[in-house]
Amino acid sequence: MAISSRSLRCSTKPVFGKGILMRITWLSILITLLWVSTAFGQRDAPVWESYLPKISIYHERSNQPSALTVDFLFRKNGGPHEHNEHQAYILIYLKEDEEQILKLARDPELVKKQNEKTKTFLQVLVDKKLVAPLESHVAKLNSNGATERFADVRGNTKRTGTDRLAEFSFPFKFTFTYEMLFQSAQKLSNFHLQNVTVVGKETWFEDKVKLMVFVPVNDSSQANKVSPKLHQMYDFANGMDFSTSLLYFRPLPYELGFTKYAEDPVLLYIN
Repeated sequence: MAISSRSLRCSTKPVFGKGILMRITWLSILITLLWVSTAFGQRDAPVWESYLPKISIYHERSNQPSALTVDFLFRKNGGPHEHNEHQAYILIYLKEDEEQILKLARDPELVKKQNEKTKTFLQVLVDKKLVAPLESHVAKLNSNGATERFADVRGNTKRTGTDRLAEFSFPFKFTFTYEMLFQSAQKLSNFHLQNVTVVGKETWFEDKVKLMVFVPVNDSSQANKVSPKLHQMYDFANGMDFSTSLLYFRPLPYELGFTKYAEDPVLLYIN
């Protein structure tokens, strides 16, 4: 059977039409954009957790004079991966002022980084004599960098989450003498030395105090001990909140009281 030249020409037409080629082109562009956005998401994922997975507070008997030690891990899941160190403050405050302090921490204008040139949030609390800073220092991320930072929530059946808490957290330890805590408490506006109960030679101070852990984001002026390189990098808190200076601001679940026997040094008890 003879094949006409017309049939031959028809058989050599492209299999794909212009419409199909355009769809393939747009699909390729979409896949590329999705891959790029995923890459950026892995680098600067939202901070979706910031908490203390371990807290220890105890009397430091080995020290003279007697002291209190606060030992904790700070965990931050997500966020810019460059931030391998953070700074933590321990603040002392009066138990009855806790509600007012936390209310101020919820004021977006007071905690905004852009307003720190006028006054930092911590300075606002100090000026109002609601808190007294005890100490602040920096801890590095306790990880070898060879594995993912979120191993404790990836469902790895070979290890439990508690086995790896220290690897992917920022470890902090603070020690304060009883006398230092007592003197700091007296800087608070509502702590009154006359508010006591006396039983024989024992004096029990009625005003109870608590401790607050404060971790500022690294680009806040309150993070003044982190490395200069990290201090210049942008940082953010939960929900990718780029404006707040507060990465973590929570009270510890302990109530502290003071007592004295005659002229002996002040003692501290924990509830």
